[in-house]
Amino acid sequence: MTIKFSSIEMKVRVPQLPKTLPVVSLTIPTLEDREKSVLRLAEQMKLGALKRAQVDHGLVLASERGDITIFYASGGVWARNAALSKSATNELRKWDGVVDTNVDGQRMALAPEVSRKLSGEVRDLLTPLNLLGKQALAPSVQLDQVTQLDARGTVLSFGAGQATVRFEYAMGDVPVRGAGAKTLAFAEPESGRPTVGGVFHVWRTPGEATDVKLESLEAALAVGLLEDPELDRYSAAGHRITVTKLEFVYLALPAFMRQSHLFPAFRIEGVVSEGPLGMSFHFGRYHHAVSPRSYAAVGLHGQYLATNPDGLTSKVPRSVAR
Repeated sequence: MTIKFSSIEMKVRVPQLPKTLPVVSLTIPTLEDREKSVLRLAEQMKLGALKRAQVDHGLVLASERGDITIFYASGGVWARNAALSKSATNELRKWDGVVDTNVDGQRMALAPEVSRKLSGEVRDLLTPLNLLGKQALAPSVQLDQVTQLDARGTVLSFGAGQATVRFEYAMGDVPVRGAGAKTLAFAEPESGRPTVGGVFHVWRTPGEATDVKLESLEAALAVGLLEDPELDRYSAAGHRITVTKLEFVYLALPAFMRQSHLFPAFRIEGVVSEGPLGMSFHFGRYHHAVSPRSYAAVGLHGQYLATNPDGLTSKVPRSVAR
């Protein structure tokens, strides 16, 4: 059974889909090139002498002070200086230029000029090491929000923790979402100035593009959302499905997964109402926006193009995409 489009309540602005969209090929750096970059990063982060270890998902370079992992599947990098915060007695940090905005969620923030300076230093660190993609958007800076409570839950103090400089990505006007499209730098205030103590970078380099045809919104949603086996089960039982977020994106898979192309997808959030199968719950997932048949028509093939990217089985026969 398939969910009827008319049975889904759309409490969201419905995106306008282009008639065609490029599916972009991806390449990753060689392990040799990436290792040269991370060795320079290790010097910058003062990790000291490193030892090599091969693991299933990548190459690990480790010392007494920290470690760096290079992911084979994507060229992604996770680096950390574990010794940097050892002298701290708790999660609170003393930043110059911290501002109490009195806004829920991100109450403590760095002043704009301090954020710009920190972002610039991170960009200057990562760009020469090829750890920042050319398609990166303007960065944002967030401080960890730290609250100290007593045994009764009374707030004793509220302050700032570690800073995260975050770069997200886009291809033209279409944002790239997912675990494989982000560059993060984690900074600590050391000796009066920010010091980068961690880096996480995953961004496969875009290459050639192949245009694929997009159909109507209903047809695009029918590729994944309307075939979602879990939601199908609840819909058939009489639960109401409400979509509260619907974003048209490119999807980049996690660092430990191989991916040859950036492909169009929907980033979806919603609510399933209470009903015969149980209580109400929220859901969030990615679903393909282009069918395996459309990919096959332009000569694109791949196992992840034949199934939904969040791991749920598609009802489209796998033989179509072979």
